[in-house]
Amino acid sequence: MTLLTHEIIERLRSRAQAMGFARVAAVAAGKPADKYRAFHEAWLQDKGQSELKYLARAERFNLRAIYPQVQTVILFTYPYRFRRIEQALRTASYKVARYAWQEDYHDVLREKITALLQEFTLAGRAVTDSAPLAERYWARKAGLGFIGRNGLLIDPKTGSYFLIAAALVSNVFEDGALVSSNAQVDVPLTPETDVVAKDIIDFCGECNLCVTACPTQALTGDGMMELTRCISYRTIESHAGATAFAPPEKKHRWIFGCDVCQQVCPYNKTAASYADDAQCIEHSAAPELAAGRVPPARAKLKKSVFFRRGLEKLKQNITAVDAL
Repeated sequence: MTLLTHEIIERLRSRAQAMGFARVAAVAAGKPADKYRAFHEAWLQDKGQSELKYLARAERFNLRAIYPQVQTVILFTYPYRFRRIEQALRTASYKVARYAWQEDYHDVLREKITALLQEFTLAGRAVTDSAPLAERYWARKAGLGFIGRNGLLIDPKTGSYFLIAAALVSNVFEDGALVSSNAQVDVPLTPETDVVAKDIIDFCGECNLCVTACPTQALTGDGMMELTRCISYRTIESHAGATAFAPPEKKHRWIFGCDVCQQVCPYNKTAASYADDAQCIEHSAAPELAAGRVPPARAKLKKSVFFRRGLEKLKQNITAVDAL
């Protein structure tokens, strides 16, 4: 079996970046820090998961329940902030979250990571929201960013406009240590580390912009949120849809997802957070929806993240935003 040496990780990182990934890191499989699990469970006890029952699955903190042979977790970040999409959003009648303008990332990233595993003869499973993995925790442990006040993973140099994907592999790293020559956060996590609270103190400080800017007052300021108030949850996941929008919420034009807490974040104010436009495989449904036009047939939504939401829910989202 292939041993994960530093050289192999560096070669894999180089190939992954050529495929559009921004950062790659690997960390030995293990059990998440007790404090992080307690943070997550406290949120669940407050019914934070709402209709997202998968967030409460025990497998979320058991890597071997996802891939029994796992020895190493390889983390990938995939940027999705493109200049041409920024331009489109400035003039759009309705707002569609930046990540949703491309073809469905579940399929795109799974294919890319699977190809990498095959190329480097690594045995494992690609995970792109396809399993109950605590991606943010493992990416944080691998040094790819910190967990901010808005609950997102943030890279201090390039911000938070990226997706997190992973490969759980049975290959063993040569010394069992963290591998990340381009890590942005070098703070080791122990079972006693209060991950989120420490990150907010160290990296967010007194900044509260994401909390005050949230149109629906969903963020609680401690890395948690009231999920049922979140625009992304309402417009994408909730069976009730966006019809629950009501005062005292601020008016907004978000009909699929929301980027407000990222837009105001100081870490996203750098041009370095833009991805290469050549890597953007735009889906035709995104600009149509941003113009308020729902496709006549659901087939037009294939290969997009809108497909699962369906035509009627998308229409309801537009109607609800118009009524604000």
